Amino acid sequence: MQGDGLQSPVPGERAVVVGNPCQDRTEALAYISQQVASMDLANSEILRVTFVFQAFENSFRAWRGAPGADLYSKSQRSDWIQTFWSHSWHGQCWRKVLTLLAMYNGPPAIISGTLVAVAMMFLFSFQVLPEFIRGDEGLFRNRPYSSIWSVWSGFLITSLVMIFWRSQTRIFFDRICISEDRRLKSQAIVSLAGLLRRSDSMLILWDPTWTRRLWCLFELAAFLRSREQGKEAKRIITPTLLGPVCFGVFLCTSAGTITLAMVPLQRELMILNPGPISLVAAMVVGFTLVSHLRKYFRELDTMRQQLLLISFDTAECACCARNHVTLSGEPVLCDRIILKECVMTWFGDLESFENTIRAEVLAVLTRDLERVLTTKSTIAVFAPIMWLSMDGAAVQWSVAGQLESPDALAFLLQGLCIWLVGMPTLKDWLLDVCKVARARPSNQYLEVMKNLLAVLSASIPIVCTMGCFVTLQSLDLLSPLERAAAFCGGMLVYKILSWRLGVVLKAFIGHQT
Repeated sequence: MQGDGLQSPVPGERAVVVGNPCQDRTEALAYISQQVASMDLANSEILRVTFVFQAFENSFRAWRGAPGADLYSKSQRSDWIQTFWSHSWHGQCWRKVLTLLAMYNGPPAIISGTLVAVAMMFLFSFQVLPEFIRGDEGLFRNRPYSSIWSVWSGFLITSLVMIFWRSQTRIFFDRICISEDRRLKSQAIVSLAGLLRRSDSMLILWDPTWTRRLWCLFELAAFLRSREQGKEAKRIITPTLLGPVCFGVFLCTSAGTITLAMVPLQRELMILNPGPISLVAAMVVGFTLVSHLRKYFRELDTMRQQLLLISFDTAECACCARNHVTLSGEPVLCDRIILKECVMTWFGDLESFENTIRAEVLAVLTRDLERVLTTKSTIAVFAPIMWLSMDGAAVQWSVAGQLESPDALAFLLQGLCIWLVGMPTLKDWLLDVCKVARARPSNQYLEVMKNLLAVLSASIPIVCTMGCFVTLQSLDLLSPLERAAAFCGGMLVYKILSWRLGVVLKAFIGHQT
């Protein structure tokens, strides 16, 4: 839910408007605190849901806060909430949008693109699709043509499904599910805990502002409290960095594989050799990625310090920042006082809640946020590598005229190994390197040098993988399948060594923190 305020005319902020008589304040505070702490609904109409795709419609109008938007009509009455979205409106909305797209539209998009790429591979193998002439050398020796159908169709279908997929997950998103009507809006505030109690899971879109916001911490407290009676607390905590990283890596990988598949291979155009071009592009992308990851891990260090010193009295609250009046001058109740009473009712005292935040919540946030990219998301964003392997296998099958071609099977096996083993291992190694090198030097030039060193350190697995691949391809004494088997064996050994080095780095990181 939003990080600060519902009743205020300012988008993304909460405040409970009361009548002008001062004597109403004490009674209002007592009533509202009791209502929130009961974890019940003030009105059955308050429990509403919307579908994920409706939060993305009209160029993400709900996230942009477009004035005059009739968003409440996009919600519907429900008896339960599949996922409750918790986020801070003080964070960057474009990052949250990309992260949600990657989470909800990404899996069906990648699956659809890969299935179409497989179909294109077989269609080219049976010579249904035309060939792409690359020059006098081609992708393989003495074969001046290649296939670009899998890599191009995979990219286009994935992009289209990513844009037009309509996820049917039933979510509670404040901008849509809360009415602009003053009465319903006020009832939504006192029903917040009741909404969380009726939610199957809670998605926390984390950015550095989330940990500082009073309402965000209260939402987490309410969710924890609602799960104390034996119901599993399913929290999905993901950083808003996930979306930009996933989209950036996928687009760069797609551009690289399309370049490798299409650049003309003619002797007079050796300046367009895809090898050096891809290397330079990978260094530029790697430098940018390392820079952002190191900054992200520094933000996690700051988050740990914030949670260790967490206090309801120091958490940021919009109504206190505005001196408890709306922009139109109406008095509002202090959110901090209301929420403090609720937390004391649930946990006995503030110290117990703050200790819960420092222990359980800190451990969960640290564990989930340090991963940034999961193995599944890594495999998804590097899918174009497999699509390129499918094109290579299709050419081999087309030349051999039979599906039992050892060259084609070897090409597919090596592509699968790079995709499913090499890329996740590279991801783990890159994250460990960025954690170790996260500290920022005082000198800007030293910062650039540190990023370059981190990129070079993280590129060691890529160099080893490519070196292994080229060496095995040059061994004519081995059959294609024997070379592929040797390559896969080498990749597994490399994964084990990287895992052991990662254990050492994690121990070093733990000693640092």
